[in-house]
Parts: sequence; structure tokens; C-alpha cells
Amino acid sequence: MREIILSNEANCEHCYKCLRNCYVKSISFNQGKSEVISDACIYCGKCITICPQKARDYVRDYPLLKDYIGHPFLVSMAPSFYAHFDYPLKVIAMLKTLGAVAVQETAVGADIVSYAYTQYLKKRGKPVISTACPVIVDLAEKYYPQANDFMAPFVSPMVAHSLFLRNHFGTLPAFFIGPCIAKKREGEQHYDLILTFEEIDQFISEEKIDLSLFEDAFPTPPYPGRGRFYPVSGGINATIDGHWNRYVVIEGIDNVVKLFKSLNEVEEPYFFETAACANGCIDGTGIRKDISFIEKRSRVLRYNQLLAEVKGARIDPAHLKLDFSRSFISRKKPLSVSEEEIQKVLLSIGKKDPKEELNCSACGYNTCREKAAAVVIGKAEREMCVTYMIEKITSASNLVAEETPNVVVIYKNNKVIFLNKAAKTFFDSIRKTEQEILTMVRTFEASEKTIVELERINRVFFVKTFDLPDNNGKVLILTDLTKERQQEERLRQLKHETFSKIDVVLDKQMRLAQEIAGLLGESIAETKSHFVEFKRFMEDDDDNL
Repeated sequence: MREIILSNEANCEHCYKCLRNCYVKSISFNQGKSEVISDACIYCGKCITICPQKARDYVRDYPLLKDYIGHPFLVSMAPSFYAHFDYPLKVIAMLKTLGAVAVQETAVGADIVSYAYTQYLKKRGKPVISTACPVIVDLAEKYYPQANDFMAPFVSPMVAHSLFLRNHFGTLPAFFIGPCIAKKREGEQHYDLILTFEEIDQFISEEKIDLSLFEDAFPTPPYPGRGRFYPVSGGINATIDGHWNRYVVIEGIDNVVKLFKSLNEVEEPYFFETAACANGCIDGTGIRKDISFIEKRSRVLRYNQLLAEVKGARIDPAHLKLDFSRSFISRKKPLSVSEEEIQKVLLSIGKKDPKEELNCSACGYNTCREKAAAVVIGKAEREMCVTYMIEKITSASNLVAEETPNVVVIYKNNKVIFLNKAAKTFFDSIRKTEQEILTMVRTFEASEKTIVELERINRVFFVKTFDLPDNNGKVLILTDLTKERQQEERLRQLKHETFSKIDVVLDKQMRLAQEIAGLLGESIAETKSHFVEFKRFMEDDDDNL
């Protein structure tokens, strides 16, 4: 099974926003890396749209379209096609130019499914849930299998249309173009290539295709009836004949979850039109986001009115001899985590009492226990707990301050509130009371010097003072430079002794050179200048010794 949602680990900043917004918690964090758990994912795409770092994306298949150019193929285009493209009829013309022998509306499949719904509802007598949205189907099968008995036992319009296309036009390669990344998983066994509208835009851009060069072209008949309403809120209900007061629209996964949990309480034979995306498919993951859902809805309705006037054959689902039925199974994986294992994790992150379980959801999980169970099965890390990390960092910071050889004093008002080990040792050695320590500290604070010599005890310190945030006190840090100063003094003394020895050697060499020069008749002026220059250089190079 190939990955549909991809993770860019380089961009993940461990904000856990994706996990907080994931309805089924199908994202794992392990050793600083996060990834989507494919068999647990319902492909709603929320983690893609919510990530501020753009660390998630879905697989882009549009480059494969080039392999089919010039060869015959079939296209099924979702009815939200008209909401996305500014010039949809020109895009249809472009697809036909590339080799599409039929560019047909998936709304044909929607009409087929709606006909099946209508016949089923007449004899059902119990609540029924629409199955057009693959996210909702995955949600039921993977997490709420109790809803399976209420699911309309028919394939989605996308799958129904693939069966119709192959039956009507022959076994040519078939492509689906739509607004939903979940379709990439649902249609794997039914289409040769599944692209989002965004991918078509990318293809047009990269291939430098000028849509203005194409004449408008209509979809290939047979045409749908009311199936073009499917992508807008209430669109499915608009295609089914029945009583309006028995039809309910439920959009958004959280709302659908509430429905699944309360199905046993529903006594009336309602038909529930369900969609993962608020406002329907016109707000899917793979459709444009730069225009409002109102504008997209208006476009769908406007093109429905335009295309309704186009002459041509209409689909008649009643006379089709194809099987569009399907069944639903439980794919829920039981969570086998013991109470003992959960308690062990909770204890390891400092939650020894239920009162310490804040359930703040900062880690992405709804409760501390839920997060602890995720740690047990390897989906999460203990370090994802914010309160645990704060305590851990605070403890580490306190340990560093306590063990540093520098003198650390924290004081507020007229009270010393912290002395580290080095500070206690230092002030004990010079026998300072708390008030004397405060006086000494304030003297350091008032002084503008960064290097202070305490002659009485023969010590030299580098002084650093600063305020703690939120008026929580002041900090004095004394770094002992006494040894460094003593070493500098020894180096200066050694250098002085070296210069003295150089003077002695130089005098001897000068006298000897005078004698040699007298014998050889040569001047020693040049030799003397070199010695003097060397000595001056040594004296000036004090900082480098």
C-alpha cells in the first residue's frame, strides 16, 4: 500500500497541531520524526491544511499524465469541477486534445447511486447513511463499525461511474479528476490515474498550456440529471425523491462521530447525508482555497443550469444491468494496552495522581491516559507532554545552576532566596551573614565594573547581574578569575626575566661583535639594529605571550 499523505520531516517543528486536529490520531511521533499511519488514516487531509510549516502534503501523480498523451483514455470529472476552474469548458477541450475519447461527468455515477438510494429507502424503514464520501466510510469501518449496519449498501458515485465508463466505452485507461485526496485511496482498484483539481492546475502550469487557445467543449454524453448537485450541502438529498423532513445533512467529522455514537437512539427512518468536509465537496482538500464556498456553490449551480440546456442523451439508471452494491466490514483494530502499562507511563512523566492528569491536549491527545496508551504502542513519546518537559528542563536548569563552579546568588527585596554550592562555600569561607551577603551583592550590582578585585581575600571575579522575568528577583553570577590573573602575572614575570637575560646576552654579544669587527674592519651597526629591533618586538608583543 503506497503512502497517500507524505511527511516532510525537515519542516516539522513538533507543534503537534496536526495531531490535535486529527480526528483519529493516525499520526505517530517517534525519535523526533512524525509520519502518518496509513492503515489508521481516513485521508480527510486535515493534517495537510492545518500544518503551519507545510510539513505534510499528498502524493502528486500529475506527471504520469504525460505518459498517456496521444493515446485514448477516459475521464471522469467530479461535479465540483465547475467550482474549481475559471474556464471548465476549456479544460474539457484540453483533455480531449490530449487524447481523451470521453470526458464525462461523475455526476452520471451520482445519478446511478441516488436511484439505488431511492429504491433502498422505500423498503428500509430504518436510518440510512449515505456512502458517497470515502472518508466517512473509512471512519465507520475503522473506528465506528457499529455504524456499518446503517450504511447505504452501495458504492460511491466515483466507483459507480468507473463501472459505467468501462461498460459503455470499453476497457480503456480511465482517469478520475476530483477535489478529494481520499479518492486516491478509494479508487485505486478502479482507475488508472486519480488526480485532484490542484494537480490539473500544476500540469497546465508546468506544461505551459494556454487555455485561451481552446474552444469551449461540453462533457461527453450521456448526461446526468440532478447528480451535479452532489458536491454542495444538501446536494444528495436534492437527488432523492422523498419527504424533506426525513432528510438530514451532517457535515464535518466531529458531527458525524456524534451521529455514529447515537445511532441506536434514532428511531425515525432518517436518511443522513454525510460529508467529511464542511460545505460539502466544494471545500475538499484538493480544490482551490482562494475563493469562498459561496462562490464555488454559485458556480456549480450556474453550470448546472447551463448544461441542463445542452441537448443529448440522459442517463437512465433504471435500465442498467450492472451491480453497484457493496458491503461494509469492521476494520477496527483493538487497542491492547493494559492498565498497568498506562500507569507505568503516567508515573514516568510525573503523573502520580489523577489530579496531575491535566488533559490539556497540548500533546495532541485528548487525555493523558490516551497519550500514555499511545506511548505504550509506540505512536507517541513521553517528551510530547509539555508539563513533563517543563519540569524536566527546570530540573536540569536547577542542576546546572547548583553544580556550576561559578558563584550564583538569587535575591529579591531584602532576602537571599538561592545560593548554589559554590556560593555557599565561598561565603562560608569569608564568614558572611545573609545581610552581609546582600550588602556585598548590592555593591557588585551598583558597580559598573565587570572585573572586581577583592584585595582582602586576594580574589578576582568577573561579575554578571540580571533580572529574572516577571519581577521574580535578581541574579548575581561571580566567575572566579583569580587563577587566570595569577597565571598572567607569572607570564609577565617570566617575560621580564627573559628580557633581562636578553639584555645580558645582547651586551656580551655586542662586546664580542665589536672585537670581531675591529679585527675584520667591519661595522656592527647593522647587527646592533637587528638586536634592538628584536628586543622592541618582544616588548611590544606582550599580549601574545
